[in-house]
Amino acid sequence: MKEILTERQNLFEPNVYITMCVELTGKICPHQLTAAIKEAYKANEATMSRIVLEHGTAYYEKLSVSGCKTMITDKNWIELVRENEKLPFEIDKGELVRTFIIPADTDTQIMIMAHHLAGDGKSIIYLIKDIMNALAQKTLTYKPLVLLKKNFFGNTRLSVPAKLYAHYCKRKWKNCFFTWQDYYNLHNKYWETACSDIQYKTLSISETEQIIEEAKQIGCSVNSYLVTMFLQKYQKKCEVGIPVSIRESKNEAMSNLTSGIRIKHLFDAEKTFAENAMQVDAKIKSKLQSARVFALQFLAELPMTLIDAVLLNTHDCYSDRLAKQTAKIMGYIGKTRDLGITNLTVIDIPVLYGSYKINNIIFVPPAVSYAHNIIGVSTVNGKMTFSFHNMVRHYEIPSQNGLG
Repeated sequence: MKEILTERQNLFEPNVYITMCVELTGKICPHQLTAAIKEAYKANEATMSRIVLEHGTAYYEKLSVSGCKTMITDKNWIELVRENEKLPFEIDKGELVRTFIIPADTDTQIMIMAHHLAGDGKSIIYLIKDIMNALAQKTLTYKPLVLLKKNFFGNTRLSVPAKLYAHYCKRKWKNCFFTWQDYYNLHNKYWETACSDIQYKTLSISETEQIIEEAKQIGCSVNSYLVTMFLQKYQKKCEVGIPVSIRESKNEAMSNLTSGIRIKHLFDAEKTFAENAMQVDAKIKSKLQSARVFALQFLAELPMTLIDAVLLNTHDCYSDRLAKQTAKIMGYIGKTRDLGITNLTVIDIPVLYGSYKINNIIFVPPAVSYAHNIIGVSTVNGKMTFSFHNMVRHYEIPSQNGLG
């Protein structure tokens, strides 16, 4: 049994789907691609498991046959996202990933929509690598699921206020259990009035090189440059959430190996862009040193069923004073983050697989409940692609195309 601890908030989160649209060169037989995807599923314990929920404990259980799905379609990938986000993933039956093949005369797209319990953004990149290797008829290596446990944090300690609050929750929480019916009810209620608005823009090689060179001249990281670039568009002090990979090098297992930090910054119009970027860079570096794994540690110390209650309370499917109070502390209600930016940087997998080539990967992070204005960044073949993921309520008409 591999128990779910640090990623427990993903269990009841109704919008926790990672999307990748992979653009491939050339016309590829969809049936060969279907077979390759199924081989990739078999090569990962995460995609060969279901989630079990028993008496408040959630864990992965291995399956003999993957519950993940593969479909061939002629629909636009953004249209597929909007259709499929309304259909709850049957994670209790092993449906952690849905993959869609979109064939065309001159190229082929693969759209992967994955529940966050299948893994983080890097995990889906490595799943793409498995698919492409299988398509090129290479033998895949089976990769076990690696979950974080409390001993991962070693000598790192929670702050005294966080530790005291976790202890308080353990004493006060009545430890009620929730069921799969609660999971499905929450999902269906949320998506009755919600719809994704996804836009994207791919820069040219020269535009991408310009960003990298300007960041180098300023003396900040490319990520800090991008955060500053988006903050410049706001006229207020923003709280920015930034996921942080804690994955060891050469670990290509499908797992949730991501923590997160958050900074606050008001772009000062009286200062230069470079001065603002250096301030942002300093704030990010400081948080990486002091709070790199804080969020994961805090989650691991809370009662697991209280985390479930936080999500249910956030979306009006359960009422409890402690759950509401904890939801505020965790940022699910009240002051949520203004901006979330996930940068996968230069995609660390090959683009060539025999006669097949990856032209681009559009990465769309989930528009989770504690943040707005979700931005995903990926760089493939020297070109940087931005995605913008927001939720539209009450069926307002979302945009239909990318930004160019």
